[in-house]
Amino acid sequence: MIRKKDEAGTFELLARLPQQIVSLAKIEYQNAKREIIAKAKRAGIGAGAIVVALFFLFFMLEALVIAAIAALALVWPWWLAALVVAAGLLLLAALAILGGVALLKRGNPVPEETLDRVGGDLSAIGEVRVNAEPPVHHHPGREMPRVGEEGNWR
Repeated sequence: MIRKKDEAGTFELLARLPQQIVSLAKIEYQNAKREIIAKAKRAGIGAGAIVVALFFLFFMLEALVIAAIAALALVWPWWLAALVVAAGLLLLAALAILGGVALLKRGNPVPEETLDRVGGDLSAIGEVRVNAEPPVHHHPGREMPRVGEEGNWR
């Protein structure tokens, strides 16, 4: 069988394999880094928008609290009206904290796409190892062809 000079033999391909695995790992690391940065930027912009909204809501809620206390002060003493409004605000704050914690837990910036690709790469490597031919044993007196020589099996 005549082999073209630009085709790599089995030994040459096997010699390239560690370098290619390292290159693949570096590329996947860069992909994971870019994915995490993109998700973190989106989360940061979203958090900034929420902070601005909360700034304005704070003053609006302050006005509503004063109005609620004034309305309840028409039927109750002012101290009781203020106490009831404060208890309601405490309940709302507790609900907001619980909701915020739940949202933060769901927003974990895990690079899922990169992890899926790496998992596929690892299973492909596992399939290569499982489907590999048994090793060829060297017999004394029989020389194996060198990389690039005729007779190099592929």
